[in-house]
Amino acid sequence: MKIKLFTLLVVMSLAVVSISQNITLKFTGATNAGDYVRLDSVRVQNLSRSWNETVVYPDTVFTLQQTGIADAQGATADIASYPNPFNGTTNVAVTMPQSGDASLQVYNLAGQRVAERTMTLQAGKNFFDVHLQTAQIYLLAVTTTEGRRIVKLINRGTGSENSISYRGCDNVVEKRQSANTFRSGDTLKIEGYVTHNGNVVTSQEVLQQQTASENITLSFNMPANTPSFSVSNSSRVIFSPGNLQWSAKNGGSTYTTHNVAGGGTAAGTWRFAPNQWDTIGAGNSNIESSYSGWIDLFGCGTSGYNNICPYMTSVYATDYCNDTFNIQGTNYDWGVYNDIYNPKTNSTDTAGTWRIPTIDEWTYILYTRSTISGIRYAKATVNGVSGLIIVPDNWDTNTYALSDTNTSTVTYTNNVINAATWIIMENAGCVFIPAGGRRYGKTLDGAGSYGAYWTSTCYNNSDMRCLYLWRLDLQTINFPYYRGNLVRLVKNAN
Repeated sequence: MKIKLFTLLVVMSLAVVSISQNITLKFTGATNAGDYVRLDSVRVQNLSRSWNETVVYPDTVFTLQQTGIADAQGATADIASYPNPFNGTTNVAVTMPQSGDASLQVYNLAGQRVAERTMTLQAGKNFFDVHLQTAQIYLLAVTTTEGRRIVKLINRGTGSENSISYRGCDNVVEKRQSANTFRSGDTLKIEGYVTHNGNVVTSQEVLQQQTASENITLSFNMPANTPSFSVSNSSRVIFSPGNLQWSAKNGGSTYTTHNVAGGGTAAGTWRFAPNQWDTIGAGNSNIESSYSGWIDLFGCGTSGYNNICPYMTSVYATDYCNDTFNIQGTNYDWGVYNDIYNPKTNSTDTAGTWRIPTIDEWTYILYTRSTISGIRYAKATVNGVSGLIIVPDNWDTNTYALSDTNTSTVTYTNNVINAATWIIMENAGCVFIPAGGRRYGKTLDGAGSYGAYWTSTCYNNSDMRCLYLWRLDLQTINFPYYRGNLVRLVKNAN
């Protein structure tokens, strides 16, 4: 089975008033060879009523009603906080329909303003870090010229200060509602758009009367592209579409289970991060068996096998993960043991589809392999997140000109890439490894500066089992197994 890069999931809910029922269309992009590609946008024309709408990356909910409604979400700033509840720090996204002045204010339960930031925000999704000192409930108010929106923040930990810091903007406005009319049976013409080798490619059109929800694959006449990465003279791998994440309740309120190798189930849900730059960060400080949110910093071998649970915070060297025993190919490998939800294909990959890279494979990818371009990697900032870009063996330098390649002695800001450019690079096969920090018990550090990724084998039977971003050190840093590190999986290329 091939995994290709990648898909954009666009959800359109078309409300049919006569029967009070929504119609949901889920779009996926693929080449005529079956390779997945991530969509830039999808254009939907209602030929029965002479209107058209375009929905764009990132994932967008698009609602149409028979009588037509105002674009309420598009009229004011939309705000979201994640994680929430949190431990001292939470990430806040403020989506602006157009550029304008905005004021962010945080109030405690006594009505006192404890933090404030006023600035001009760009159109798109603006990202902030909110730091709060005291464990209590707060209110975050965002005021723009169009109105005021308020969300409740639940701080369960102790922070060093009360402050709001700005992290940047993704200049894509999510369109959530439309005033156009839709009725069941209307004829829709649907076309998708992707960027390939610097050129915009249009899909084959879908023309049909829409009466029910369905998944629609938009087909593009593009050559097969299976970007892979050599890990030896004769073997290649494909990277998973994002870092591994786990939640006891799939991010909701009800405990979940998933299938595991050998039959049966285990607690919680595993998934790949929705975007390659996504990391959980401060949310990992909430790590525990009942936490409903997502975590992505795991102790060595905490796949769930043999009751070694993903939420464990004090896993010391034992018979499953010690100085001389490699977990390569065992059920202590997260990918070997667990079913994992893949948001790029909107499906679940069965246990054994993925695995952890060995330390020799990481060494070959970064320092040994030959590529057409001569480039293996470059440190970068993608969509405001620091990390490492790894290019495939067949990387075409005409797609994007990376600076300061094949060196770890530069900063992440030598290559600054926005979300729109990353779509192009991702569709051309690039992999991004974000610097998501590390965890000691429930104490976090290093997010945005470095990150540690588990490998499935040790270095020379020593206490070394990780790739350490920043210096790209694979050999000299000792990482006790009870520390929480990140996990990026691979699978063998066909």
